[in-house]
Amino acid sequence: MIDRIEASADALWVTPNEDGLMRLGFADDGRELVGPVTHISWLLTSGQVKLGTPFMIVHGEHEDLTLRSPFAGRIQAVNDALADHPERLNNRNDDLDWMIDLVDE
Repeated sequence: MIDRIEASADALWVTPNEDGLMRLGFADDGRELVGPVTHISWLLTSGQVKLGTPFMIVHGEHEDLTLRSPFAGRIQAVNDALADHPERLNNRNDDLDWMIDLVDE
């Protein structure tokens, strides 16, 4: 199990929008670390998060990776479809492989 903040940061992409919302998704570095994704485990799906708060474990064929919030905020939305379709994390598609939306508060 990989549970290091720097590995988590490398495994995420972050896209801000004009309303202060930050969308987090699974980046290519994460795919390289874990291999093909087999399933995910949500650790947190609502509420406030602090820098470094673990929110998900991505389970892959090669390794498991704990993902941690790269900044503080409040979870506004999660991509619930990933629980049923973890294979969406195997390819970059910002509409499908996003994980959570955070709002800075």
